[in-house]
Amino acid sequence: MKCLFICLALFISTLVSAANSSEITSSAFTTPPKRIISIGWDMTETLLSLGVTAIGMADKEGYTAWVASPKLPKGIEDVGARNEPSLELLTSLKPDLILISSHLAPAIKKLGNIAPTLIYDVYSDKRTPYKNAQELTLKLGDILGKEQEAQKIIADTQALLKKNGALIKAANPQLDPLLFVRFVDSSTLHFEGAGSLIQDTVNEMGLQNEWQESTSFWGFSTVELAKIAEHQQANVVLLQSTKPTEFDKFQNSPLWQAMAFTRQNKVHKLPPVWNYGGLLAVQRLSNQLVDIFAAQP
Repeated sequence: MKCLFICLALFISTLVSAANSSEITSSAFTTPPKRIISIGWDMTETLLSLGVTAIGMADKEGYTAWVASPKLPKGIEDVGARNEPSLELLTSLKPDLILISSHLAPAIKKLGNIAPTLIYDVYSDKRTPYKNAQELTLKLGDILGKEQEAQKIIADTQALLKKNGALIKAANPQLDPLLFVRFVDSSTLHFEGAGSLIQDTVNEMGLQNEWQESTSFWGFSTVELAKIAEHQQANVVLLQSTKPTEFDKFQNSPLWQAMAFTRQNKVHKLPPVWNYGGLLAVQRLSNQLVDIFAAQP
């Protein structure tokens, strides 16, 4: 009898795991889910790229500030922070599907009691965020009955990257490498490199990233502020900072003004773009680079 209970428990555990993991497919649903809650901004963006609006998402205000585009349709419920969504709100919305990344995996049992829960990460140990974003698009397209839309956004993104890369190279055949920089604080910068969505985008466009050193799981290197002085011939592309006022002061400092890239007008500030996002973020970044490096005089 004890053996029977153990086997039954293992069987139930297997069913729960299959219904709440990265292995969920369209076969888990009799009809495509309509009431979807997305905890990650990359998931929310990917849903919108497929013409699907979530009923709930995490941190709408942060999305507006950091992702910016596509704009959120009206009526989406904010379910709390991305690292700690409200289980009470999630339950009250009665979702058919919940989308999370693996940082919320410890809560998979609780979330799975509310609705089938898909875990997926654009950033993973594979260090291929662009490919992962494509796979996420295909997976959601399969689950939501949006296969054609998924294939189209993938094809459109690939075509756009090739076109935009060609535009930039035609306008700037001798373009110096790009150095993607995020100001962290008065002594620290992040340089984007291998394993980042930015690196993958630049690669697909046929452009060159200045930073070739080792990077973190998230595709950036944390460096001292003075490190940027070693890359004065690069085109400096500034990413959105969490401390814009502090960075504005630094840009006006004698040290920054003395840099060759400053004197040669090779410092470029990007509008908000979520470089941990999906294919629409890739498109947005690529278009922003065209606006900078292939703009008509």
